Amino acid sequence: MPEIKKILIIRFSSFGDIILTYPFITLLKKSFPDTRIDFLTKETYTPLVKMHAGVDNIVKYKNESIGDLKSVIKINNYDLIFDLHKNIRSVFSTLFTKPEKIRYKKNTIYKLLLVAFKINLIDDIIPVYKRYIDALSEIHYQGYMDFLTTDLIFDKVPEEKEPYILIAPSSKHFTKTLPKEKFEAVIKELKNKKIVLIGDNSEKDIEICKYLENISPGIINYCGKTNYNSLANLIYNSDLVICNDSGVLHLAEALGKKIIVFFGSTVKEFGFYPQLQSTVIFENNNLKCRPCTHIGKSECPKKHFNCMNGINVNEILIKINENIS
Repeated sequence: MPEIKKILIIRFSSFGDIILTYPFITLLKKSFPDTRIDFLTKETYTPLVKMHAGVDNIVKYKNESIGDLKSVIKINNYDLIFDLHKNIRSVFSTLFTKPEKIRYKKNTIYKLLLVAFKINLIDDIIPVYKRYIDALSEIHYQGYMDFLTTDLIFDKVPEEKEPYILIAPSSKHFTKTLPKEKFEAVIKELKNKKIVLIGDNSEKDIEICKYLENISPGIINYCGKTNYNSLANLIYNSDLVICNDSGVLHLAEALGKKIIVFFGSTVKEFGFYPQLQSTVIFENNNLKCRPCTHIGKSECPKKHFNCMNGINVNEILIKINENIS
């Protein structure tokens, strides 16, 4: 193979997906230590990419047309492109460009069969981070790399001086969010524990965190007040992270934290399942309607929402006590 001087990684979004590229970046930099590695992503996610020391340069995507994006890629004269997004934009913006292109395998058809017809043809469940590494194995790496935590770059000086449990009670989709009343029941039993709430600045997150904030005057609400750096700080310095299937889960795992996570409408076959053995997972595996989506829905199609409503608060409390004792 000719000498590789410049490599481009493409992953436009989103929060969790970019976090899951960290093991790939680590291995890529180890495999090509003297090669410049660029990362093409949406401007809003550049702070996440900057946290990984293996990326030398970030190419910001600002909603340019596919033609303009193609011009940017051509100008940089890359020797190799890893397309870790594989959508219309990433494919067409790299068509007929000079370098070799390697695209990761999504297995979209298998996911749709599982959701629509409950036909499970996914015999070998491969996490998304390993699918990314599979792309690298086509030219260099043979075999799989076990999931590793990542030494990320951010301000690690604690924002909060006393020990605390961090709770991220929201998620982008309704069917991936444990009802706030269950979080409320959990928090009421944690009378002597400091609680820090986090979320983004969306109306949904703010409403949920404000509801929970009023349970106790000792609860600290950071919802809508963090950037990615301060979010990483709060996760890193916590004693325990409690969250839904969301980007917070993947960032907490990248940082090697103790985690309790709730899975509703999605399943491990989709590849976004926790990788740390210490992570405690709550999910209902006895529902014929699950999975009802491979991304998330705004409401339960069956109207009962048993995938989340069936999770037992007392069992959550037992696991919390086991992880903070």
